[in-house]
Amino acid sequence: TSAPAVAPLCALPPAGDAAAAATAPVQLYTAASDPRVDAMAAMLRPPRLASLPSTDGTTTLEAAFYAPDAKLFGDGPYPTVVSCYGGPHVQFVADSWGMTADLRAQFLRSQGVLVIKCDNRGSDRRGLPFEASIQGKLGQLEVDDQVAAVAHAVAEGLADPARVGIYGWSYGGYLSAMCLAKAPDVFRCAVAGAPVTSWDGYDTHYTERYMGGTPAQLPEAYEASSVMAHVDGVQGALLLVHGLVDENVHFRHTARLAQAMVDAQKAHELLTFPNERHSPRSQKDRTFMEQRVFAFLQRWLA
Repeated sequence: TSAPAVAPLCALPPAGDAAAAATAPVQLYTAASDPRVDAMAAMLRPPRLASLPSTDGTTTLEAAFYAPDAKLFGDGPYPTVVSCYGGPHVQFVADSWGMTADLRAQFLRSQGVLVIKCDNRGSDRRGLPFEASIQGKLGQLEVDDQVAAVAHAVAEGLADPARVGIYGWSYGGYLSAMCLAKAPDVFRCAVAGAPVTSWDGYDTHYTERYMGGTPAQLPEAYEASSVMAHVDGVQGALLLVHGLVDENVHFRHTARLAQAMVDAQKAHELLTFPNERHSPRSQKDRTFMEQRVFAFLQRWLA
């Protein structure tokens, strides 16, 4: 029998942009106050957490695997999307409700797609040596470790090695683009949202801390850490997504990479949001973005 319909709470603010207005009341939803909480929890299975070795065998990486329902999609291997951030100050993998409540990962899993998350070297909460290992060489160890996570899933029979994509935003957008360029034999497509593409164009207080100096002091390191230096290696499909009024990662980053792709005669797709900042905030824009991203992944991982 079908589940009974659940009436919306009368206290809920209006849906859409109005719900995010500064005047909207803060709401706390619990299973006791709203049966939809239990209904959603029943549909969201937590990912499987695992430890795996880095490619060079020098450290252990923590990863999460959102595998599709084998009853619906078989035992694999599955088309695969790596969801990444990879930069300092962020821990992406943890034994927490937030991992289970990653609705993009859960949606992709419901469509028969394996989702992988991996905290590569440079990530937070593993101690200073682990985080500082990427200093002066951004875009190197991070790529190696994401590749290691994919290799682990392939060895387990979960990931189809011919159908692997990667998605990320901000530093994750940078890492997605670098993975596509530096590991073309692994990644068939990439979604790079609001990516830093060259560290000579990002905030100095952040960049100089992790690059170890200025562009004038370390020109070779900055060049090696630029996505544009590696576009000749791109073989797969690239979708660039960016808000035109992004005050964190300026649109110039995406424009520079797009021009480098044109110069290298590399096809790519560009999705811009004229009224959005570092990430789409309006419900309408966010929904449109999610639809476009999913359509892109479907097309290239089919």
